[in-house]
Amino acid sequence: MKSAPLPPDEAARLAALAAHDLLDTLPEQDFDDLTSLASRLCETPIALVSLVDRERQWFKSRVGLEAPETPRDVAYCSHTILGDDVMVVPDAFQDARFHDNPLATGAPHVRFYAGAPLRAESGHKLGTLCVIDHVPRELTPEQLDSLRRLGRQVEAQLRLRLRMQDLERREAEGRSQRDALGRALRQRDALAELVMKDLQVPLSGIQMNASFITCRPPVPDEVRVAARDIQESAESAQRMVANLMDAGREDSPMVPRLAELDVHGLVTEVAREFSARIQGSHRQFTTSVRVSRRFMVADRELLRRALDNLLDNSYRFTALGSGRVMLEVAQPEPDLLEVKVRDEGPGIPTASREHVFDAVVPEGTPTAARARASNALGLVFCRRAVQAHGGWCWVEENRPRGTVFCLRLPLGPEPATREPGKASG
Repeated sequence: MKSAPLPPDEAARLAALAAHDLLDTLPEQDFDDLTSLASRLCETPIALVSLVDRERQWFKSRVGLEAPETPRDVAYCSHTILGDDVMVVPDAFQDARFHDNPLATGAPHVRFYAGAPLRAESGHKLGTLCVIDHVPRELTPEQLDSLRRLGRQVEAQLRLRLRMQDLERREAEGRSQRDALGRALRQRDALAELVMKDLQVPLSGIQMNASFITCRPPVPDEVRVAARDIQESAESAQRMVANLMDAGREDSPMVPRLAELDVHGLVTEVAREFSARIQGSHRQFTTSVRVSRRFMVADRELLRRALDNLLDNSYRFTALGSGRVMLEVAQPEPDLLEVKVRDEGPGIPTASREHVFDAVVPEGTPTAARARASNALGLVFCRRAVQAHGGWCWVEENRPRGTVFCLRLPLGPEPATREPGKASG
């Protein structure tokens, strides 16, 4: 008996075999189907998918043989992987390599053998697809061709399995990275929320002190003007902090605290505060409220902040001296409340309007829209607050100049605690 020498690429070959992670795995139907087909086409009682390991040959798939493996030094397949084509042994007793091989002289009595080498994608030979008989014989040219073709199919399964393993590994790495990123983002959000909450305390103090200064009669006019500017800046910063806290929670739903509210009273309050804010700025502000239903069920604080942010956005982009801001509230349908804030500031290109309420403006958006969106946090908050009520937002052109920010909210059923009434606009 002559044991096969080691291939010249043995170390790399074993590494390629290990990379496939096939040794000692459970049977798989895809391999078993090809082994059964090889046995049937070649008319042999035994067919195997054999993988040649360091000291053994292990059978990934087998037909007609109980043993899961045999020693490598007696394996016919150890000789097959030294060549590039099917190796055929018509009669082991007539072959100097195998005439006294224990696999030939004893069970399983391998007298006939034909094996096609199985190549990895790297070219290294991992094992064979082989057919075995207990008596001497030959394969027809058609059977040899079939064995080669089936061998290529086994190779394809090996490559497919390797790629699937690589894909699963990448997915596992991706999940691990996503989990780590999620933890990092949660930690970041928690820290940001803590910082923003801490900011609200000094901002409230600044507002209170500035308001106190403006109300004291002996204070010079220039000090009163400066105090009003400080108060306005603090209010703007406080709105930004509140918007940042809410707009940054895109991955969690905003849940409104529903209660009955007076639509006319809410609009009047927002308009009064905005009028006081723009006093002395030479901007013109008008309000129009035309609704047939005075009361609705909604989150008053969310809607008030949404209106504040829309007015703040228009205030920022309306020219001094001749700029006008208009707040219009109407009821276009019995069950819909519509709010429009008009201004005469820079317009927004049509193609960019759909992104105005987005947290991130896509690349390629015209710079005019980006400049307009410098109050983006407030607009993101508006969208979230309106959507939380089942409504929607959009932007229109304000002819002849400017922009209209629009939102609609479903009014829902009349609050049960009120009799249906009317409110003048």
